[in-house]
Amino acid sequence: MKTVRCAVYTRKSNEEGLDLAFNSLDAQLEAGLDYIKSQKHEGWEAVKTLYSDGGFSGGTMKRPGLKQLLDDIDKGRIDVVVVYKVDRLSRSLSDFARMMEVFDEKQVSFVSVTQQFNTSTSMGRLTMNMLLSFAQFEREVSGERIRDKIAATKKKGYWVGGQPPLGYRLQSEDETKGIYIIPEQADLVRTIFERYIEHSSPVAVANELNEAGHTTKRWTSKNGIVRGGKPISQKYIHSILSNQLYIGKITHTRGDRTDIYGGLHKPIIDQTTWDAAQKLMTKQDRKALHRWTHPHLLKGKLRTIDGFAMSPSSTHRPLTKKSETKQKRLVRYYISQKAIKHGFSNCPIKTINAEHIDELVRGLVLKHLDDNNLDQQPTEVRDRWIRRVIHEVTLAPDSITVQLIAKETEKLKKHTFRSPSKDAPSRPLCLRTPEIDDRGEHLHLKMQLQIKKLDGRRLLLDPDGHDLIIPSTPEPRQHIVDAIGLAYRWHDEIINSSLAIRPFAKKHGIARSRIMQLLPLTQLGPRVLKHALAGTLPSGITLEDLVCASKQLDWDRQALELGIIAATDDQLATRSAG
Repeated sequence: MKTVRCAVYTRKSNEEGLDLAFNSLDAQLEAGLDYIKSQKHEGWEAVKTLYSDGGFSGGTMKRPGLKQLLDDIDKGRIDVVVVYKVDRLSRSLSDFARMMEVFDEKQVSFVSVTQQFNTSTSMGRLTMNMLLSFAQFEREVSGERIRDKIAATKKKGYWVGGQPPLGYRLQSEDETKGIYIIPEQADLVRTIFERYIEHSSPVAVANELNEAGHTTKRWTSKNGIVRGGKPISQKYIHSILSNQLYIGKITHTRGDRTDIYGGLHKPIIDQTTWDAAQKLMTKQDRKALHRWTHPHLLKGKLRTIDGFAMSPSSTHRPLTKKSETKQKRLVRYYISQKAIKHGFSNCPIKTINAEHIDELVRGLVLKHLDDNNLDQQPTEVRDRWIRRVIHEVTLAPDSITVQLIAKETEKLKKHTFRSPSKDAPSRPLCLRTPEIDDRGEHLHLKMQLQIKKLDGRRLLLDPDGHDLIIPSTPEPRQHIVDAIGLAYRWHDEIINSSLAIRPFAKKHGIARSRIMQLLPLTQLGPRVLKHALAGTLPSGITLEDLVCASKQLDWDRQALELGIIAATDDQLATRSAG
């Protein structure tokens, strides 16, 4: 008889009673094991691994026990999942449906002990869906009751929401319910408002307070964990300046509506100071509407082909992999939410270099709007209009699609710009013509490409491996510049010292293989060196490619092998002259 491997899953929403000798989880496990024993004649046998989640809600999939269960199912270690009740596995109909798809795919049955059904039968699946629908309904009703209670409490003027912000504390045991002022913190709040009205800059206020040794609010949780006490940021200053709690108000937001009630606590900021700060913030917000200065052009616009947003991010990395200094360079990129939520191994498009894709989209849009002098406007004006006409950018492993809003495109074509600015940026040159699909409301610009990782960068190249764009402001790749510099330095020092490479490497503590790898770079021709040091090499060229090409002593052949052709020089010269 074939052995049927059975796993019992147990869950309890809160931690109350889990410290008892025999708790709810133990009772669920015992019921499940007894059921498995009753099916011994069918070959059922319980696996030794325990799958249990104490203190986790059934409305979320982020449970360690459940994660381990699904992982073992994926690895083919389980044939039947047994639970005490169906809502122990999940209270969300959509989450449960996704789990059932996994179960079906892996041919795993699902059994509820107390509700007597098995998903291997059609009647069992019908019963399961009905029970799960009621479980989700119960959860939604409970959530609605909690939200109503919070709204009613706030309407009476009470603070709801855990630890109050800087300047206030929760009541002590001998005080009535509410929040109370912390005098020294209240002084800091007043200072923040005064400095902001004086400087008109949250950044300047944050810098001044950090230099003075101030930090964000610091407190100790019930578990003894120290929270806060971090450097003050611009975002923190903005949150204080916009918090109506400081003028004695309680706000309650539900959906798109925000209600404001009179609070029972004492205000820290008077109405005159509040109004002055809000007037200044409104003025600055209006100015921000007329320009786009965020370093990520496609923030909120970029998505993967399977619908996941690609969020802007950045990191600081050493100038080179073997940098001897502590200097770092800022690397901007977009990261897929699918990679964050479901793991990098499950996402074909994990990250993409922000400068590269931003410049490609700029080039595509400006090329399409070629009859307009938008490209001759200042950077902030140009990028603001580009964002305005873009509805969405979709990135696939083999293509990119830029959706333009037809109405906004027509408005842009009719817009009269000022004379070309002296500060106008260079225009990125798009080297390929996209496919155009006019769908009425939106215009789709689609271009075939490939995503390739070279020298640690994930780049967008055409299907043949060539560049799609010549950037407006080429930047040398630091590791290539450093490698060429080292090659020439070692070359001169070896000649002047009259030493062979091996003793020279030993004397200076350098790996001989490293010297042998880079020395051929001194044989690169003037044209190749010019492009390498100016940052105008084709994107697909790596340091290894340069080393290989340098072994070809014919300088013209070097340029040909690297794809540095006369047409590229002419384009760059034309742009520089313009």
